[in-house]
Formats: sequence, C-alpha cells, structure tokens
Amino acid sequence: MESQTLTCPECGASRINGLDCFGQLGQIGVWEYNDSELLAEHFLTVASYNLQHPAKFTEAAIEGLRTVFLAYLKGEMGVSEIRKKVAYFANGKARVLKPKADRQNYKLKRWPITIASVYLENQPAGAATRVRTWAQSIAQEL
Repeated sequence: MESQTLTCPECGASRINGLDCFGQLGQIGVWEYNDSELLAEHFLTVASYNLQHPAKFTEAAIEGLRTVFLAYLKGEMGVSEIRKKVAYFANGKARVLKPKADRQNYKLKRWPITIASVYLENQPAGAATRVRTWAQSIAQEL
C-alpha cells in the first residue's frame, strides 16, 4: 500500500491515522519491544502480512511461506526449524523477490481479517491474541 489510496490494493485494508499496511506492521513491531507475548508471535505477524501482500514475492516464495505458515499453525514446525529452512533458501540461488517491473501484476484479494484488525491505534493490549486470530483467519482462506 505504497500510494496514498485509502485502502490497500493488495489486501483491501484501510489506512489507520495515515498509516498504510507496512506502517501498521512497523507499529506492531514497536509494540513487540514491550510485549513478550506479542514478540513470541513475530513469525505469525510477518508471515501473515507477507501472505496478504504477495506482489513483491515470487510464486515459489509465497508457496514456501504458505507451507511453513500452515505447518507452524498445526504445530508441525517450530520457529527455529523455519529459520533454518528460510536461511537455506535465502543463501541459495532461488529468487525470493520479483523484479520491480513485475510487482504490479497482482489481483486484490479481500481478506476477512487484515492487519488493520490487529493494529488498533494506541491499543497494544491484546495484540498477540489479535495476531493469532488473524493468522487462523488467513489459514482458513488458503
């Protein structure tokens, strides 16, 4: 959501107090500093954001993220195992990001819950629960 539109062209979320989706993600990251429960959900926060904002990623990268995201939610894979898997791919020759010219070829997908449901301005309390709800909602849509 890089332009000044009122809604995100990738996920349909509304701006909150001028913050686009990436700005909201950044604010949630700030909240993590003071909230160990939210910090423990960092993988879900970032993975959920990226799954709802896939335009810059290759199909293979999104499919890999989808796979580890669902495995994590099912309790089949932990964060340390995911980090090892991601490091393996990041150090390889496979591309994760699309060339900038190809990033505009995406279709808006309306999600029942977006980052705008997690980032409630000046309401960090309960954010970890909102992240888990957001992630479960995404899993149901995949």
